Amino acid sequence: MQQLDVSEADYGGYLIHPCLKKILVGLEDRLYYHMGEVILSSVKSCRSRRKCTNSYEQKSDGVFTVKLRKSLMEVGHLEMSGGYGHKDIPRSTWDGCCKLPIGNSYMLEEIGEQFRGGSPETFSKLRVFSLHTYEDRIELWQMHNPSCGVLQYERSHKSIVPICYEEHRKHIFDFVVLLWDLKCGLLETSNTIFQLRDEHNDNLFESSKLSGSLPAYPFTPNKDRHKIGIKDANEDSDLDNSPIRSGRNDKKYFES
Repeated sequence: MQQLDVSEADYGGYLIHPCLKKILVGLEDRLYYHMGEVILSSVKSCRSRRKCTNSYEQKSDGVFTVKLRKSLMEVGHLEMSGGYGHKDIPRSTWDGCCKLPIGNSYMLEEIGEQFRGGSPETFSKLRVFSLHTYEDRIELWQMHNPSCGVLQYERSHKSIVPICYEEHRKHIFDFVVLLWDLKCGLLETSNTIFQLRDEHNDNLFESSKLSGSLPAYPFTPNKDRHKIGIKDANEDSDLDNSPIRSGRNDKKYFES
């Protein structure tokens, strides 16, 4: 590993995936990390729910999930833009500016749809995460819905990935802090999801309290178009398909 241009498979298999699995030791009863290429179920579920006609599925290089009684809820994902030391700006742009935030947006939508009876106050505390590796760096990003109709996406950490103690020992602290804060964030997110679930189950009126919480649907990314750089993210969206996005408070939809 102590060399540049290590393949993405080796970089992930020997360093990135083991680190991400290690931070969840002791939390296996509530959190799980699926390493390797995974199709995001939240994207598939949300697009199926609103009957999208155009075909799109999103794959990630790793996915964090919260364990519920009968299902798993996606709360974070990883994108690796090549092996260690590999520089590919168009690919990094595609992964970091398109796939990661759009995947997080769908995760929030899926959680909101599953627990529509939860309170907006609790939902506003919910954070989902994304990790991006490119060249010799790793970044941690977070997305949440601080107020109605607003999505906030922010980078909380950035570090060089230390693969050689002699050369990178000054970067070890930043790398460990990134992993530690990711662990704490995932644990807090799992607690928030459990709270949303309880609020949803206690919703005696069977009405959606999260109507209109999220902004319009994210645009459907086109790899050929956006991999060379994002020029226009203001694609047209249909606002009348999902209760938590459209503001519709429909008991029939809620019970479906």
